[in-house]
Amino acid sequence: LKHLEIRAKKILLGFEDETWLHLQPYITRTYMKKGEQQKILHKGSNDKVNVFITLLYPLNGIKFTTSKTRNSNDFINHLNSIKRYVLKRSIKRFILVIDNASFHVSKKTKQFIEKQSEDWLTVLFLPTHAPFLNIVETKVNRNLKKDVCANYNYETEENLLCTVGRYLRSMDSWPKI
Repeated sequence: LKHLEIRAKKILLGFEDETWLHLQPYITRTYMKKGEQQKILHKGSNDKVNVFITLLYPLNGIKFTTSKTRNSNDFINHLNSIKRYVLKRSIKRFILVIDNASFHVSKKTKQFIEKQSEDWLTVLFLPTHAPFLNIVETKVNRNLKKDVCANYNYETEENLLCTVGRYLRSMDSWPKI
């Protein structure tokens, strides 16, 4: 019933988190025959890409943006991407749940959020040191690293980003909130 009320009022809830993805492999346990050892080749440099991920409820959708850095400007770019999505769908209010990362609470980000709060955006901060409360942290980021990055070397940043994009878009629905 609450699900229908939220849709009728055109309210969208988003959980946001970010993660670093490395071109160099993230090594995990894997099955091998006795006496064999899996070889994972890599080029030696450990370039990385940041991914901002927002899980959308009740749509079970996902919005994500990538960047080479992780700062207030990158986070504001991600919020602008969400803003275009929200306004295009005539959603009246978007409630965003975020942690207390430095770029979430920076002066620049706070100023941006204050300007948006009357039109479409409400931000709720999670308590500090509580990543288990953010479903993106516990379900999406963990699975993304396990399924896409574990024991695999990406030759180029473009290859990594294409695989990440395909993976995130392929998820029809995430675990119920």
